[in-house]
Amino acid sequence: MKLRHVLLPLLLITGVPALMYSQFTLDSVESKIARDYPITHLPVDTLKTALAGADSSSFLLFDVREKAEFDTSHIAGAIQVDPDLSAEDFIRHYGKRISTKHLVFYCSVGKRSSILAERVEAEALKLGAADVENLRGGIFRWYNDGYPVVDAQGETDVVHPYDDFWGQLLQKRTVHDKR
Repeated sequence: MKLRHVLLPLLLITGVPALMYSQFTLDSVESKIARDYPITHLPVDTLKTALAGADSSSFLLFDVREKAEFDTSHIAGAIQVDPDLSAEDFIRHYGKRISTKHLVFYCSVGKRSSILAERVEAEALKLGAADVENLRGGIFRWYNDGYPVVDAQGETDVVHPYDDFWGQLLQKRTVHDKR
């Protein structure tokens, strides 16, 4: 049994979660990740604008979620990478593609991607990457802000929630909410 499955009910009984859950927002998670990981955190609207621009091919997106999460949906053009990939393995697999590119890593909310981005940053910059950034708020922020996600069949309205706890940060949307 996972620890959170024991602690969350206990917290509910003691009355603590009213405060805890009132502060559990995507904004608060983003702020904590930005404090904890000193990598550049790229706002989703900045990435969306860049991907729509003439130099969109200068961006490489790396989805740092498990394959099942990626298969459910991802940002168009993203490459799925193992969250536990070493810097050496990352360079071996992608080193020839990263020169002059803006490398943007993302996961559900930004923690796993921040960790991997920090891990590969120095080596990627040595090989000529323009920069290494984490997408602030990850695919959850991207989706919540109304930007499209895709699966193998095309655009979809589904994002893998990681689990029930983290899935609370995803906002339900309808087709007319898409930008």
